[in-house]
This record gives sequence, C-alpha cells and structure tokens, in this order.
Amino acid sequence: MTDNMRIWKAVEKTNPAHTKKVNQRGGFTAISAAYEIMNATDQFGPIGIGWGYTTGEPIIIDTLITVPVSLWHGDRANIYGPMLGCEEWKDGKGRIDSDAPKKAVTDGLTKLLSQLGFNADVFLGPFDDSKYVEQMEREFAEPDPDKPDPESIIADRTREWLQVQIEASDYTVQDVCKHFEVLSLKALKFRQVAEVGKFIKQKKAA
Repeated sequence: MTDNMRIWKAVEKTNPAHTKKVNQRGGFTAISAAYEIMNATDQFGPIGIGWGYTTGEPIIIDTLITVPVSLWHGDRANIYGPMLGCEEWKDGKGRIDSDAPKKAVTDGLTKLLSQLGFNADVFLGPFDDSKYVEQMEREFAEPDPDKPDPESIIADRTREWLQVQIEASDYTVQDVCKHFEVLSLKALKFRQVAEVGKFIKQKKAA
C-alpha cells in the first residue's frame, strides 16, 4: 500500500530561523525561498536531476508580471502545474523592478512546493502558536559540541569534581548514591549534577 503522505510528513516542519514575520496584508510568516529550495534538494536530489521546474511565457497585466511555473520531481514525466507566480514590475511611482520576473518565478515555485507539503505547519496554522514555534526552535537547534547530552553518563573529571564536593560536605558518597538510587557516582547522568550539588548543600539530618 502506498503511503500518500510520505513526502508531506518528511517536509512539513519549518525551521523558524528561516522565517520572518511580515506586517503587511494582515500579517503573515514569510519563508526563505532558498531554504525551501534547499529542502527540496534534500528530499529529491540536486535540481535538474531529482527535481526541477519549467516556466511558460510571462504575462503582463497593468503593473503585474505573471509567470506560469510547473514542477517535476523524481521523473520529468511526474510534473504538475502550472502555478501562476505573480510580482509587481512597476510600482505606483513608475519605478521598474528588474528582478520582478525572477520574483514571479520564485513565487510560483514556492507555491508548488507548498502543495507537496513543504512548510505545511506555516500554512496550516501551527506557526501562529508561539509555543509551537519554540518547540521547532528546540527541534532545529544545532547541537552544542561543548555541551554534554543531559542523559549521558558523567565524565571522569566531573565525577572526580563531585567527589571532592561531597567530601567537603556533611554527606558521604554512599549517601549520595543511595539518594539518587545509583550503585556509584559513575552511574550518575549529567542532568543530575546540579541536583547533587543542591542535595549536598543541605544540612544533613542528625
């Protein structure tokens, strides 16, 4: 049985670092086009090999330029569209935007990618929830090579440091091991180091 949501589920989440809030047209979240293209490359392969797009003849209506864009992935025969990308080529003061055709193509391309599920969390609403955005920030955060995994076992030098701290307190190593239900200090996890520090600062009951 084919998993129709395979691509959608793989690309629906958005890294907040590649978005920005726009306070126009009622307000919306803009996604970096380069980020979307990078994700398409990650999902399908290099552009021109694993995926790509074609464009039709530009259409100019008043101050707008519209470009039909179609997208393929996997196989050039697996194509859909066209999607009309649109951009203003001349503003109200008559100034011409020479990048308007390129912007119109990008507009059509990103709309086509969104129909495959790319950055769906932005379009479906979860990104309007600040707690969801914070969750995505944590999920996409680059791991700090200098910061140990909280669930990993403490390093020898951390254990030795703890032992010195314990010996200077009212407690013994056995007291600490019993309290934290471990056989030895070597079994403690990094997330427990601060807890051990708080524990041994307490006055031991007589």
